[in-house]
Amino acid sequence: MNKITIRVATEKDWQDIVRIYNQAIEDRFCTAETEPISVDSRREWLLQHDGENYPIFVAEKGGVILGWCSLSPWRPGRKALRAAAEISYYIDRGYRGQGVGSQLMAHAVVEAGNFGFRNLFAILLDVNTSSIKLLELHGFIKWGHLPEIADIDGTICGHFIYGRKV
Repeated sequence: MNKITIRVATEKDWQDIVRIYNQAIEDRFCTAETEPISVDSRREWLLQHDGENYPIFVAEKGGVILGWCSLSPWRPGRKALRAAAEISYYIDRGYRGQGVGSQLMAHAVVEAGNFGFRNLFAILLDVNTSSIKLLELHGFIKWGHLPEIADIDGTICGHFIYGRKV
């Protein structure tokens, strides 16, 4: 894929962030969510990602948002955990497999240190082989497994926790 621009998301990107996330929900096994979301239902989460403490990075080309990656607080309010962030990423289905996720991941890992994070981790369904490959490509290793805790349309699967030092 040609060069894309990666930048911190603004409120004008919220509709695209939600649209792409809803694609992942529809596609199943990319997230533990099973029902579509709206900007209104995620407003608090979106506001938390103000780009000052917790960013959402968007990949953009020609004014089109191709995907996004967020760094989110883990157990907010617990100061001992403030240097850890959960990384999440979702790519528009029309741009998957074209390197967008890898570019977003590489950018987020580099930028994480600038936000004061020392550890990044991802929580993903253990059947999500595409995410496992992406994480491992970027230096994440399996830190844990929560077996058989998710039920998606009758399919029981677990959660992996992948992490890395920044």
